[in-house]
Amino acid sequence: MEIYSYSFLILLLPALSFVILALVGMKMSHKTAGLIGTTSLGLVTVLSYLTAFAYFGADRLDDGTYATIVPYNFTWLPLGNLHFDMGILLDPISVMMLIVISTVSLMVHIYSFGYMHGEKGFQRYYAFLSLFTMSMLGLVVATNIFQMYTFWELVGVSSYLLIGFYYPLKPAIAASKKAFIVTRFADMFFLIGILMFGYYTDSFSFSFAGNIVMGEGTTPFIAGNAAKAVAAAGFLAARCHGGSDACFCTHPRCYDGGSWCVPDCPYVSPLG
Repeated sequence: MEIYSYSFLILLLPALSFVILALVGMKMSHKTAGLIGTTSLGLVTVLSYLTAFAYFGADRLDDGTYATIVPYNFTWLPLGNLHFDMGILLDPISVMMLIVISTVSLMVHIYSFGYMHGEKGFQRYYAFLSLFTMSMLGLVVATNIFQMYTFWELVGVSSYLLIGFYYPLKPAIAASKKAFIVTRFADMFFLIGILMFGYYTDSFSFSFAGNIVMGEGTTPFIAGNAAKAVAAAGFLAARCHGGSDACFCTHPRCYDGGSWCVPDCPYVSPLG
């Protein structure tokens, strides 16, 4: 459990990198700003791998599965029977995604160090990368669907900032606006699904299994048309957020702006 107690640094380090570079980055040299961003992601990557080794190296449960570990969780906003929590949840999927995101992000940071050399706004670019990475990491370790939605929105904001990095160019501005508007359309479905889920279950927890008390009776999860509506909203959110063919194939056009900044394009596409 000792290594898990440091898991909060996986989110804190890129968040600090973003704050530092956003506030005082323009007073730094390009090299210093790049080193701050890259070093913070290097530490995040090391922590992610250590967490993965500890998690997958631990004893399994009696049924052969890995335990779900929640090293941190606190109530951020109580709201009657509902409450909005923030925390870190570690299970096989989230731990593997920590490896994927931190590794890809570190490679992008290292590659950008040379590719973006001499570019105006170099420090701002690394601030945006740090925010993007923190958002994705927070999304995959979310302890509940509300926290997932919060970081989901931050991923959208980060994509908007990166795609529109060269804001003096009109194609970049148009591309970032189009990506932002379409993904907000997708997020509308996600929010509707979350609100319906909270209404019927009186919870935002990922613990779908088991029975949930509703009124005077007990029912398993959500039944009937309500379950279909929640599932449909979640599907539309995931489908449209990537700018897929169901939502007018927006991302190829959006890359008209993002392609000016090559490290962003492959980064946004598979992970954003």
